[in-house]
Amino acid sequence: MISLPKDESTRRVEGLREYLIRAGMDCALIFHNIDRFYYTGTLQDGVLMVHVNHDPILFIRRTLSRAREESALEHVVGFRNLREIVDFMHDHDLSCGQVGVDMDILPAKLYLGLKEVLPDGEIVDIAGFIRRQRAVKSPYELSLMEEAGRRFDHVLEGMRDELRPGMSEYQAYMRFAQLLLNHHSSLLIRSRMFNMEAETRYILSGDSAAKLSAIDSPTAAGTGLSRAFPAGAGNRKLRAGEPILIDSVFVHEGYLVDCTRIYAFGDLDPVYTSAHDLSRMCHDLFISQVKPGTYIPDLFRMVAGFVEEKGMDDVFMGGVRFIGHGVGLELDEFPVISERFEDILEEGMAIAFEPKFVFPGGTVGFENTYRIVSEGVESLNRMDEAIQYL
Repeated sequence: MISLPKDESTRRVEGLREYLIRAGMDCALIFHNIDRFYYTGTLQDGVLMVHVNHDPILFIRRTLSRAREESALEHVVGFRNLREIVDFMHDHDLSCGQVGVDMDILPAKLYLGLKEVLPDGEIVDIAGFIRRQRAVKSPYELSLMEEAGRRFDHVLEGMRDELRPGMSEYQAYMRFAQLLLNHHSSLLIRSRMFNMEAETRYILSGDSAAKLSAIDSPTAAGTGLSRAFPAGAGNRKLRAGEPILIDSVFVHEGYLVDCTRIYAFGDLDPVYTSAHDLSRMCHDLFISQVKPGTYIPDLFRMVAGFVEEKGMDDVFMGGVRFIGHGVGLELDEFPVISERFEDILEEGMAIAFEPKFVFPGGTVGFENTYRIVSEGVESLNRMDEAIQYL
């Protein structure tokens, strides 16, 4: 296991502190597990306090000994309730007039508890800053993602030898999961959106891949195994002459890489092969246009317009209004490649670009995770992007 380097933690915390100073806030209280892990290097249950006039302190409810062992911070202390954190600030003459909180994930009960212990304070949402800070990866983070991509290539290559006509999607998933575990990937995919549950089980064949689900994704579909888990691999059998989609992630030391490849037994209808070729053209367009400073809505309109010119917009992306998204510690990070996301790309961002075509009888198109470099982009997935005929 790799520990978060101290200088990496310090740089991130100082970035947050500088933002608080610019925004005129007194401190930040970080509750979200992944945000707290990003700054401290530990997932133990607690709250991170970053004050403009004090060293950062990690308050831990459970488990203190592990947090002290794992965290890159010097000050890690135990606590039982929110009032103890406020009492600490009062005891040390630390103002708490404006308190920044990652409110996009904060439960209402916790928010009301904060209001109770900070009756004279103002609670301000700083989730947007945190997500934008996390969107630009450091060389340390990108090195972990590069390793995730390298290992994922081996897993996806290995699936060529695991798929068999007549096996169910779920049987194929069991082989896939074993390959992921063999290469030391977690099977847990973290996401930020409220009520969104993502799994590694998206091995879908034929019309199963066109059965959309509640997840905001063109291919997070399928029947799943029950109404309680209504997405992902089910009992449908893999058949010749239809696309088999594997859309999943590899998680290395918490950092994930998102990738999709298409497999098939025998030849596919030309409608699928033509659409897959169009996906390749979209990737080529993306690669030719992306660089630091690219305005994201313009990029979206360029790719969507290209697909419309080819007469394929009616089956593009299964109806969702994005063609890519940031990835890192979570699946749904900033930026989103959408007409509504008014921002620019920056060096160090990691983007999962996924131009896909969803037909009633199957889905084609591939997905790579790209990192933005000074001169353009580099893919973290190197496996052959063509349809994998078996």
